[in-house]
Amino acid sequence: MGFLGKLIQGINMLPFIIQGVEAIFGKGNGKTKKDKALELFNFAAGVAESIAAKDIVDQEAFSQGAKELNDAVVKMLNASLWHKSKVGTPVA
Repeated sequence: MGFLGKLIQGINMLPFIIQGVEAIFGKGNGKTKKDKALELFNFAAGVAESIAAKDIVDQEAFSQGAKELNDAVVKMLNASLWHKSKVGTPVA
């Protein structure tokens, strides 16, 4: 599987990463939860990259994209039944 396939696989995991961080940190600080989710996502991407052929050539741009992707997924989760069925505040 090429880099694009691994990236899509990582994107597919992002909602589960966010839900896991939410379960662990609950009503904690939104910034802390975001940082932990991005840390896990970047770790997973780093592992995939090391297995692949070092396809990430601009780590800063990749990390910025991951932050934007995380924000988008959190926004979608907060607007969904996933959030509506939870007690408390939004994910972020």
